[in-house]
Amino acid sequence: MTNQSVSNYKPNASVIERISGHYELSEFIGLVNEARNYLGSTNLFGTSYKIDLSNELESNDPYLTNVMYMPPSDSSGLKNFCPWATDGCRAVCLGVGSGRMNHGYKNLAKRNFNWNKDNTSKAQLKRAELFVNNQSAFIALMIVEIDKHTNKAAAKGLKAATRPNGSTDILWEHIAPQLFVMFKEIQWYDYTKAPLNTRINKPANYHLTFSFAETLKNQTEAAKYVAAGFNAAVVFKAEKHNLPATFKGMPVIDGDIHDMRFKDAAGHYIGLAAKGAAKHDTSGFVQVA
Repeated sequence: MTNQSVSNYKPNASVIERISGHYELSEFIGLVNEARNYLGSTNLFGTSYKIDLSNELESNDPYLTNVMYMPPSDSSGLKNFCPWATDGCRAVCLGVGSGRMNHGYKNLAKRNFNWNKDNTSKAQLKRAELFVNNQSAFIALMIVEIDKHTNKAAAKGLKAATRPNGSTDILWEHIAPQLFVMFKEIQWYDYTKAPLNTRINKPANYHLTFSFAETLKNQTEAAKYVAAGFNAAVVFKAEKHNLPATFKGMPVIDGDIHDMRFKDAAGHYIGLAAKGAAKHDTSGFVQVA
């Protein structure tokens, strides 16, 4: 899936300033060119319906948000991008089971994925291939795209936010800690199923919401996150905006209004209505409202 175009990347002043002390300029340019030559017209970051809701939300604290999608869990056949995913989560993940990324419920049940079915799927796979085969180039291009996103937000008088794990569970603070130093002004955020002890020392500008699932192991971890001051997201068998008021004795916030989980008050479960393949769940991943 290589691309024949040749990139001749020239960094702007803000990128040069951000990478200072982290990369030699010539090395960085070479990595970005490697990434762009492989991806062609495909970007790492983009948007989604929920991200668009966030960007259009009327607020006195507005943000411009973007998101990155790759094949979730082991669906790419290249790498397990969600090592803590439960069977229920894998079976109905939005990254393969909803909206533009939907492979169809029957294909999900068979774990049968066609990554050439449309441009959205092709782009997801190309990102995954670059990450697996040339992680250094991948991270360099992340810097370029996030810098562009930050500058775009500033030009609009907005703050910038980014969600690198749109459909994955990568510990970015472990594999690329420099990102959170280079972009201190950005609000990073994600959902995660990773054990709390792997993420407790996350950067201050990285907001995490735990993702509640059907197994005892996951639910035990959810209790640890909640006790440590994090929120946990729960998928309910319910219509949008018709969620239960409480769950396990804690109030529920409607997580379908927008995607900016960093704006949620602590001490809550974040309710999400089942969508796409999740409407057919029988594993217990989707909770009865």
